[in-house]
Amino acid sequence: MRSLGGSLTPGFGRLTVVGLVISLFLALAPLAHADTQRVRSEPNGDISASAQSVADVGSDKDKDGDADTLTHADNLHIFFSVFNLAEFAQTVRVTVVLDGPGDFEDLTLVDENVELGEACTGGLCTDSRQGTFSLKVKRKDWPAGTYSLSVTGSGSETATAVSTFTVAYNK
Repeated sequence: MRSLGGSLTPGFGRLTVVGLVISLFLALAPLAHADTQRVRSEPNGDISASAQSVADVGSDKDKDGDADTLTHADNLHIFFSVFNLAEFAQTVRVTVVLDGPGDFEDLTLVDENVELGEACTGGLCTDSRQGTFSLKVKRKDWPAGTYSLSVTGSGSETATAVSTFTVAYNK
């Protein structure tokens, strides 16, 4: 519990972070359908990773009513997050890669070392590296097939979350 003049307990900080992330996902929910994957490292849960691929419901160009299937001129939105949930600050390698079928040139969207938890003062750290990308699916650049979005956080432990979506074209 927290008093007005007191400090936060580690459990309260974790709940605050989880609440903020869930709020973000709920804010996106009415606008789009998403494949969201969340993973926590083992054995201690020091790192968590989330990958989300979201197709605009309003950009259902193929009129199939399936927001998981993108086609020409549909919009794809990507959200990723990597959290340091350890009781210590650490450097975490954050990698976000979009992998596609056939001759699709895989895209490395993020590949960096991030200092997470420098401001930790005892107890649980909850620093994160998060981001979003928006991409338009174009027939000449996006072959039909299944795509995967991989988000990896690697520090004292490693967590990888993988989200998928499909690109398909009507004849």
